[in-house]
Amino acid sequence: MKSVLIFFICLATVLLTIPVSAFEKRPMAKLCGMCHEPEPGVMMGFLENIAIKSGTIQMDFMTHKEVVKFDSDTKVKYVRDFNDIRNYRKKGFQINFVEKNGERLATEIIRFDILKVIEDDEKLSRAEFQMLRKDPKVRVYDVRPPMKYKMGHVPDAGLIPAPAFDKFVGKLPEDKTTQIIFYGVGGCLSPTALMKTKALGYTDVRIYTGGFPDWSKHEFGVVAVDWLKMAQTKGIPHVLIDLRPDSEVVQGHIKGAVAIEYGKLEDSRELFPERKNAPIIFYGNQSEKAAALAVSWGYRAVRVLPLSFAQWQDRGNPVQTGPAKDTISYTPQPKPGTVTVAGFEKMVAAPVAGVILVDVRNPDELSAGTIQGAVNIPVAVIGDRFAELNGAEIVLFCNTGIRAEMAQTVLQEKGIKSRYLDATITFEDGDFEVEEN
Repeated sequence: MKSVLIFFICLATVLLTIPVSAFEKRPMAKLCGMCHEPEPGVMMGFLENIAIKSGTIQMDFMTHKEVVKFDSDTKVKYVRDFNDIRNYRKKGFQINFVEKNGERLATEIIRFDILKVIEDDEKLSRAEFQMLRKDPKVRVYDVRPPMKYKMGHVPDAGLIPAPAFDKFVGKLPEDKTTQIIFYGVGGCLSPTALMKTKALGYTDVRIYTGGFPDWSKHEFGVVAVDWLKMAQTKGIPHVLIDLRPDSEVVQGHIKGAVAIEYGKLEDSRELFPERKNAPIIFYGNQSEKAAALAVSWGYRAVRVLPLSFAQWQDRGNPVQTGPAKDTISYTPQPKPGTVTVAGFEKMVAAPVAGVILVDVRNPDELSAGTIQGAVNIPVAVIGDRFAELNGAEIVLFCNTGIRAEMAQTVLQEKGIKSRYLDATITFEDGDFEVEEN
């Protein structure tokens, strides 16, 4: 006991002789340190604030905060200019700096854009994804919000929503050498999941860059039973096709189904809706072959129900007896909180006083084009800048509708009414084209 006491006294004596500067805290947030090694002249953390007039930027490293100087020679990356940096408070930044006159002077300020840090060999085309997903050892996860997943997902894909990654992380396989593939909407959700998964020690993680929008143009998906039941209850427009023989259908079928026996499907093409984005769901005999046929006709929201009629009935879900409908009636209705494509295009063509169009993409995405007169407030910071939008009609848009819907949710929590465009916008050569999802 005496020897231990002597050891600690000696240790304390030694520590007191070490300069305080030797204990300086590292300029790297713990989260950043999960993927990056500390380097001299480099700090990684979260933007606390920036003062343009004084040429100072304050960084938060979670354990402490530091102020760094910048001047006209300081370069910026993944932001438009110094003024644009203030749009990313609380977001990740890397600052490369030098020591000058006893102060740290930034030579480069870099906004952390996760899309820029994904290696090329971690990105999969649809053909590569299609080949790899057939391997039973490969695990595929959809990182979109749960309701989007239920409405339609890649067959056999699990769900790990990127915005709630920590709550779903237990779904990852125990073996960290397992090959994992994430997909979303072709934006930042799947790269985010990739980075977080690699930080946990997984060694073989990739993303399908086209995401579910690309998949749906070429392949069919799977609809969740919960979504179909909700669509029936809330009257959400969809087309449900029972492919079984009439003799079976008359004894019982899912409520609202249209009876088209699989053998007669090819000759029934003219019965299907003109709108290629109509949700079309098949169940019964040869449902996957039927779905593939509908995709070949150009439909972009084709699904199969992963249950037989007997399984649907055994679970106590609503059924009907007698002859099913033999004609398809599909009348699309806008989703709650959305603006129609026609209404959006009208707003763009003839701006209306009091209407604010808000592009919620990241600034670096605007190089491909945007809507003239639109305000750019990324979804990541719209919760901090909502006061700028009070007292006006707010219409949110992005390139797929996903982030616009997320932004609407954020504003709704702040008590601000808004609408969003649930459509895909393609920007090219200063022009744009809108396609309904």
